[in-house]
Amino acid sequence: MLDTMFATETMAELSARQGRLADAAAIYRHLLRSDDATRDDAARAERIEKWKGRLAELEAGATGAAAASPVGAPRDPAAPAPAEVAEATGQRPSLVVREPVRSGQVIYAEGRDLIVVASVHAGAQLLADGNIHVYGPLKGRAVAGARGRRDAQLFCLALEAELVGVDTGYLLSDDIPAALWSGPARVSLTAEGTCAVAPLSVNKAQAGWR
Repeated sequence: MLDTMFATETMAELSARQGRLADAAAIYRHLLRSDDATRDDAARAERIEKWKGRLAELEAGATGAAAASPVGAPRDPAAPAPAEVAEATGQRPSLVVREPVRSGQVIYAEGRDLIVVASVHAGAQLLADGNIHVYGPLKGRAVAGARGRRDAQLFCLALEAELVGVDTGYLLSDDIPAALWSGPARVSLTAEGTCAVAPLSVNKAQAGWR
């Protein structure tokens, strides 16, 4: 079974790869604050040291990047604009998964949308550079827009996820409003960079999943 922090650590590293070091550092700080302090084992100690070391690297890199690129500095003309990245992502056909995604499985739709025409079990992991559609219960973890697509969204017929996110914004299961739990939902990113959940107009009784 995947470590329960896999998704948020993944988002941190994806942010770092995009050059958004401050976002990556913020996620690692959250991981360190939310770590289960009641556990006292070698695995936990190793994980904490790993996160602390990575946070120090990111903070040092972010400081250097801020000094080298003052506010208002022009964008590198060789770097693709966000709109260009989004356009390139939308050109690839969606990755379609027709079998249930079991605990421990990781599915990544690189540069495209991900469509799962089945259930996603607890402990499973979905990542997509574009949108994610789950036509069944979503009990695992799912992150859309994993490489900077802040306009990406996540849709599912029954939201029971351990974690859902778009880009670097995410919600844990406890953050999902009770009124939307187990119902059809849409997850998107607000202008402030936080995740928002809204109901979908789908009759769950007619969805026909098992």
